[in-house]
Order: sequence, then C-alpha cells, then structure tokens
Amino acid sequence: MLKSTAALLMVPAGLLGGQDPEVLAQRADRALAELTTLRATFTQHVENPVLERTTVGRGTLAYQAPTRFRIAYSDPAGDVVVNDATHVWIYLPSSQPGQVIRQLAAASGVQNPLTFLRDLRGSYAPTSTQADVVAGVAVDKLTLMPLGTNAPYTDLEVWIDKATGLMRQVETRTAEGVTTRYTFDNLEPNVKLAEAAFWFEVPSDVEIFDQ
Repeated sequence: MLKSTAALLMVPAGLLGGQDPEVLAQRADRALAELTTLRATFTQHVENPVLERTTVGRGTLAYQAPTRFRIAYSDPAGDVVVNDATHVWIYLPSSQPGQVIRQLAAASGVQNPLTFLRDLRGSYAPTSTQADVVAGVAVDKLTLMPLGTNAPYTDLEVWIDKATGLMRQVETRTAEGVTTRYTFDNLEPNVKLAEAAFWFEVPSDVEIFDQ
C-alpha cells in the first residue's frame, strides 16, 4: 500500500533519499577510527572558475592514525605534502621550485582529504544521503551543510563505501566557487608502512619558508 502524503511529510527530510545522515556519518567515523594505517591511490580534480581552469592530479596517499600522512603526486611528478605530526611540509616543485613551506601541524590549514569528514564534523551537519556508485563501487553519498559562516567550505559531500564504511570520494566547494574532488582507489587498510613515509628530507638546494 502506498504511503499517504501526510505520512511522507512526517518523515525527516534527510531520510527520504536514504538512511539517516547522522547514522551514516557515525559509521564513517568508526571505520576511520579503526584504521591504524591506510594506503591508497587518488585522483584530484580542481575546478577554478576565477582562473577558468581545471587541473587533474594523481598520486598516492599514505595515512597513519591519528594525524600523519603523505600525499605524493605522480602527476605533477615530485610534488609532495607531508604531515609528520609536528610540521606540515608543502613541497611543490612543479609550481614553486626551490622552496618548501613548513607549517606547524597543529595550526596548518592543510588537511588530509581522507579525514575531511572527521576533521570537519564540528563545522558541518549531515543533512541527506543517497545511494551512488564511485569507480564501480557501491557507496552512500552524504551531503553536509555548514553550521556557521566561518566554515571553510560552502558545500561538503562525501561518498562512503557501503561495504567498509571508508570514504571513496570527497568534494568541497569554497565561497569563490573553487571545487576540489578527491577520488580514492586501491584502498589498503592497516598495511605496514615504512616510518620514512612520514618524514620529509629537505633537498640541499631548497629554501625553507616558515608560515
């Protein structure tokens, strides 16, 4: 028997497209909390309407709970961002040769895209879900909206693997309209990672700029 219009109006809006958004967000939080390490490949799309430019990057992500990560680009080759838990090192020779930016990890605005949902939970509220597919993997798409005007992004969407609860894709949008999307593939949870993966060795011909 079809539900009446009155009955549908009694259902919270977030449930009409899928499961309870907060329950899904909590499931993703638990899946991340259970990780000790993760290795994955990624594709990064950045659309910048101000510059009228779209760029695509590719590489590997290594993560060690709770905060350390290494984002190593194969395209553009040589670019790398490392959080060693004390500092974040941003080395982008493809666009800023001869320098590396060093920031205190606790104050850095550079975030690990894999942990966006956890790290931004205090600034965003889960509002709706719907079933989707990312790279052939069944996922739940979770939309979050900012709780205040100081949130770093106007829009935040994450795609959560139905089988594992791990994030398969994340997309953010700034007030200027810059849209960034990371898509993760070949996820290897709780693998052994070399300690050196979370070090950054400054090349001899590179100058350090502290921020």
